[in-house]
Amino acid sequence: MSRFQWRPLLVPALFLVTSSGLTGQEPTPAVAAKATAEVRDAIRRYDAALLKADAAAAEQFWATEYFFVNPRGERLTRADRLANLRSGRTAVDSVVHAPQEEQFRAYGNGDIVVYTALLTLGARYSGQAAQGRYRAMVVWVRRDGRWQQAASQLTPIAGQ
Repeated sequence: MSRFQWRPLLVPALFLVTSSGLTGQEPTPAVAAKATAEVRDAIRRYDAALLKADAAAAEQFWATEYFFVNPRGERLTRADRLANLRSGRTAVDSVVHAPQEEQFRAYGNGDIVVYTALLTLGARYSGQAAQGRYRAMVVWVRRDGRWQQAASQLTPIAGQ
């Protein structure tokens, strides 16, 4: 990967951290544990919405500014994801999280959580098959008492 290919993700991530006043600030262990539990539940409900191809339910998990970097490196907006899901160009047949590979990192007052995981997927994104194992990174933000994704990325694991 070129050293410049990661730049589109760096700017939004830095914006989230600096604009929220989160630089160097970590929540208490109790706050981090609560945020982690809530995000775990949001992930379970989000996966269920995708497995059912329920665009209305999935939409609730994507913030207005949300973007997704798909397994081919294409950057898609919330509107793009919704259109793909509604048209059937995006469909998730199976998603399995490897619990031993999951990491949750809470920031600030516990209103931002960065989630990374190893996933085994059977899916189609933007009309292209995505089968196998992937590293996922999702930035979750709590707004108005609910968790939404601000950004997410899936990277295929070579040789899988």
